[in-house]
Amino acid sequence: MAPIATTAPDIATDTIQAVKAAISAPKPTSTSSHPLDPLSAEEIKAAVSLIQTHVEDIDPEAKIWFKHVTLHEPPKAELVKYLLATRDGSTTAALPREAAALISRTTSAGVKFYEYITSLTSSSVISCEVVADLDHAPLDADEMVAAEEALLNDPEFAKVVEKLRLPEGAVVVADSWPYGCDTVDEVPRLIPMMTYYRTSSDLDSNHYATPLPLIPVMNPATMKLHSVEYTPIYGGESTETIESLWAKEENFPWEKHEAHEYKHELQASIRGGLEPLEVVQKNGPSFKVDGHKVSWQKWELVVGFNYREGLTLHDVRYDGRDVFHRLSISDMTVPYGDPRTPYHRKQAFDLGDVGAGVCANQLDLGCDCLGSIHYFSADMVTSKGDVKRMNNVVCLHEQDEGIGWKHTNFRTGNASVTRSRVLVLQMIITVANYEYIFAWKLDQAANIHLETRATGILSTVAILPGEISPYGTIVNPGVLAPNHQHIFSVRMDPAIGALGEGNTVIQEDSVPMAYDPKNTPKNNPWGVGYTVEKTPMELSGFADAAPHKNRVFKIVNPNRTNPISGRNIGYKLVPQPSQLMLSHPESVGFARAEFADHHIWVTKYKDGELFSGGQYTNQSSGNARGIKSWVARQDNVANDDLVLWHTFGLTHNTRVEDFPVMPCETHTISLKPVDFFTASPAIDVPPSTQAFNKSTLVNGSCGSCR
Repeated sequence: MAPIATTAPDIATDTIQAVKAAISAPKPTSTSSHPLDPLSAEEIKAAVSLIQTHVEDIDPEAKIWFKHVTLHEPPKAELVKYLLATRDGSTTAALPREAAALISRTTSAGVKFYEYITSLTSSSVISCEVVADLDHAPLDADEMVAAEEALLNDPEFAKVVEKLRLPEGAVVVADSWPYGCDTVDEVPRLIPMMTYYRTSSDLDSNHYATPLPLIPVMNPATMKLHSVEYTPIYGGESTETIESLWAKEENFPWEKHEAHEYKHELQASIRGGLEPLEVVQKNGPSFKVDGHKVSWQKWELVVGFNYREGLTLHDVRYDGRDVFHRLSISDMTVPYGDPRTPYHRKQAFDLGDVGAGVCANQLDLGCDCLGSIHYFSADMVTSKGDVKRMNNVVCLHEQDEGIGWKHTNFRTGNASVTRSRVLVLQMIITVANYEYIFAWKLDQAANIHLETRATGILSTVAILPGEISPYGTIVNPGVLAPNHQHIFSVRMDPAIGALGEGNTVIQEDSVPMAYDPKNTPKNNPWGVGYTVEKTPMELSGFADAAPHKNRVFKIVNPNRTNPISGRNIGYKLVPQPSQLMLSHPESVGFARAEFADHHIWVTKYKDGELFSGGQYTNQSSGNARGIKSWVARQDNVANDDLVLWHTFGLTHNTRVEDFPVMPCETHTISLKPVDFFTASPAIDVPPSTQAFNKSTLVNGSCGSCR
């Protein structure tokens, strides 16, 4: 076997200088695959085999549990060199393919987690390191199922269930949650299990309408019951639990619960009067797909997918010009606002604690996406090292977004108008009770939009029927839906104008000029003037949205100038000015969400720094070494290789209308060109005409249609 490195290979931090030195290097032979293609099933199997052999050489008796096996992306300097070489037609060798893996090894001494990097090109193990954050490894589906099965067979839990006096088999252990954290001290890695009872024999019935007032906690290392936590059942600040009722020889009034179904077949009626709306492209779509490369309406990009971020966009270009090197949802946190124990620990990091890729839905024709659809699938590893095929995890399609631009010459009555067509890349994840829909939308005006939709079922808890709570809303008799937040972090690695050149982030505020009616015109004597204040960010740091100042953040290339405006070419982020973290700044919950107290962060690029909440968020206590530790380096980010991060989200004060399933709550952020072109990039979009669109007239409603 090849020797094993004790640490990961050194990573170049100054990509720009490395690229300048590398561009002139000799260019070897060519390949058709892309270095950012997700791992294939064969590559996952190869990585698993290398790791199994390595473990067997060390301890043949050790049991292996695979957490993930995913693409280890090439160092940016090497990747940029490769991309530049392929663009100019040079022959170049494929970059080495590597896989990153996280496993646990169970021996007589206990459980330890290890990070592996394996070379699929040379069939060797590059590095193997013990995970320092032992108790913070993410959850996985097999682990949660195993914990559920162990719990249902646990005699101590059976005694608790017996005391509930429910029909046999009615108790459902439906959700495993991250344990959260309320101390800076290390605690064992634990899994709380949310419990409910099912009032119907249909397995799709809505058990969230009948939550139980207890949370059993499992130790996944031993698969034994760690504890049973009883939850408050009264409103207000009361912390009394079902044990108070049992002490009075009373029980929870289960008979007052009511079924509240979402499944169409279980509802009493479904509304009528809705006629089919078909999206038909009889000549096929306008996009082209070659492996994971997509081209459409001057856009070119590479679609990536991994276990943690799910959908990623790479090498994004418009009309042959570089725009972004990499775009992704980096992280998210969902802190709850009920301060009573054990709810005070309820804070999920859905990507870091579990993973967006492993929670991705299989998307279906005519349901999640309409029109002419291309699907991307992915392969994931199971805990035993087998390969699990995940079909249709990303859908690609075109969508009409209304009028793109229009002008009517009022003198002649003639109108010029275009429809806005967008290319949509969409992923939907289900994290237990909740769904998130992430759609990257690229339009014909060279804008990039990220649309985030939150839907699914509220995380409900038990409360005595008739009680109310200041910490949420009663959505069904005996059912409290606590208030909470959904806070997302988006990572944007720019390449404005050219790969390998420096960028700068500039904060721009539109502010009124001083009013001076007795002075010269340049001093605003009429009080109508305003100017744009520009503040470049020179060192890594943070900033916040300010809608009252029309604050935007421009990413410019200071090395390239627009020949018309004379300004540096750029793209601007129109930030979502949403509420930030409500937890107290001195709380552990606040410390855990490293990205959640500012809208904007700017860091110097460094390989491996992908997740703003830190590598290991599960039960982290504010020591996950995420974006705040990167900002603290105070690196130069002016005319340098930088990363822009945007925090946004929604504060969800629950309502009855959110149950049994919450209608989509939609938020959009936009990246728009600024002085990047010499005219509107959408000016050449074909006109919108009836001959092209073929709309249908209803009931002779048009007096004079053209």
